Amino acid sequence: MSGATSTAAVPSRVVAWRLVRQEPVAYAIALLTWTTFHSLPVLSGWLLKVVLDRVQGGQPASTVWTVLAVLAGVEVGRWMVLVVSAVQWHGVWVFWHTVLRLNMLRSLVAAPGPAAGRLPGAPGEAVSRFRDDTKHVALVADVWLDMTGVSVAAAGALAVMVRVDPLVTLVALLPVGCALLLTRVMARRLKDLRVVEREATAAVTGFIGDTFAAITAIKAAGAEKAVEHRFDTLGRTRATAALRDQVATQVLQTLSGATGNLSTGLALLLLAPALAAGDASVGDVGLFASSAIVLATVPRWVARLGAYHRQADVSVDRMTRLLPPGADGGLLADPVHTALRHGPGAFPTVPARPVRPPRDHLDRLEVTGLVVRHDDGTTVGPLDLTVEAGRVTVLTGPVGAGKTTVLRALLGLVARDEGEIRWNGRLIDDPSTVLVPPLTAYLPQVPRLFSETLAQTILLGVDDAGLEEALAIACLQPDLARMGSGLDTMVGPRGVRLSGGQIQRTAAARAFVRRPDLLVVDDLSSALDVATETQVWQRLLDRPDRPALLVVSHRERVLRAADRVVELG
Repeated sequence: MSGATSTAAVPSRVVAWRLVRQEPVAYAIALLTWTTFHSLPVLSGWLLKVVLDRVQGGQPASTVWTVLAVLAGVEVGRWMVLVVSAVQWHGVWVFWHTVLRLNMLRSLVAAPGPAAGRLPGAPGEAVSRFRDDTKHVALVADVWLDMTGVSVAAAGALAVMVRVDPLVTLVALLPVGCALLLTRVMARRLKDLRVVEREATAAVTGFIGDTFAAITAIKAAGAEKAVEHRFDTLGRTRATAALRDQVATQVLQTLSGATGNLSTGLALLLLAPALAAGDASVGDVGLFASSAIVLATVPRWVARLGAYHRQADVSVDRMTRLLPPGADGGLLADPVHTALRHGPGAFPTVPARPVRPPRDHLDRLEVTGLVVRHDDGTTVGPLDLTVEAGRVTVLTGPVGAGKTTVLRALLGLVARDEGEIRWNGRLIDDPSTVLVPPLTAYLPQVPRLFSETLAQTILLGVDDAGLEEALAIACLQPDLARMGSGLDTMVGPRGVRLSGGQIQRTAAARAFVRRPDLLVVDDLSSALDVATETQVWQRLLDRPDRPALLVVSHRERVLRAADRVVELG
């Protein structure tokens, strides 16, 4: 599985139970309706006995028809209960998915610590965890509804069967026990097959996401055939894995169902002599048969319960890898309030720069003894760094010196091994949750844009009070004049409809519009021509209220404008 960070996942039954407790009243209602649906056949069997006994005893036709009418009413009522159950179930079914997805998303966006190590290798794989793995955990909570209803119904049916013939009932239970043993034996195999299937599915979804993101590069390299071949290979691998997983699951459920049917047939065969000898009535046989059918459903549901639990264990492990280290069971660490009943309402606009106490505005950022370890074991640092309000600090050095790594560690995007970060003398334990807008803004070397309008991908929820100024600093206004829809122009996935320079300047405008105290820029020149880059820097540096600037650059103009230059490597 992808993702550098691994956490000990709790069993799926624990996560499912916590999920159920998020909306206990809704679950209790669903439990009651489904238990009623599964249990009514026991009542129908008793009414069937009454009908058959009265027919055998020569009762008046009117009496028989009255009981038949009651029996029909019970069956109609049972299916009406099914409709109510399905409507109620749909609400909690959507809720279960939503809670898991909200918790994972909240963990990635707002949880302490860097999120980079928790993300899968491809966006499509993350989508697979949000889409498919949440479903498998929800199935556990769902199958408990049916399993509870079937257990209550089976208890009633078993009591009826014992009353008719205890010995035959004991014999009928033997195939049921075999089915339960089969479920336990196949449990580990089902889990192993589900691991392979989930990984194969994640590879396909991840490759699809990467293909769409890199469509320009694919066409430029003439690699369409290679991509097609790779997609076909991954698809065949996934199809094989999914086939094995589904065959094993269906074989288990089919064998369990077959043993249940064997139990019913065996019971009726053994009851035949009692009927011939007059020790049992036709009604007793009908009652026993209907009860045996109810009991025969137990192995099928037990097999389904075991399969869902094993498959959900895999899904919980995959989803937990998106959580911070040590977040055991964090998929449902806190109650999550959703807006499923009444809708989310209006989306609030977040002010670009909330009013903060003066002491929060940056005077001095101090970094001491910063050490960052790469995956290959090499380290950057120790590094001491001071950034002051309104001043320009430049990091420079050869390729591979660790300039980008230092910036990302400073912002908490990757973990640091050692070092302290202080904002106005205040120790920052977790920069990933503190050094964010409006305190800081980050312009990475390779920006990522959402497939929204140009205005929306710049603002991302803040108000547009500083939008025109940000566009001017980023030198985007001439480009807007050439775009037919202006700020309403759709940028496409990752900004595919924009040029490389437009993507970087759009990301720059997104950082500028937040008016941060500290602006962190990682090599603005990577996709800009010299004239445009010079103009952007001039407009930014000439602002009387310019923020503190921490910049990675090798441009002579930026180095000359720097108040402090730190050379790495």
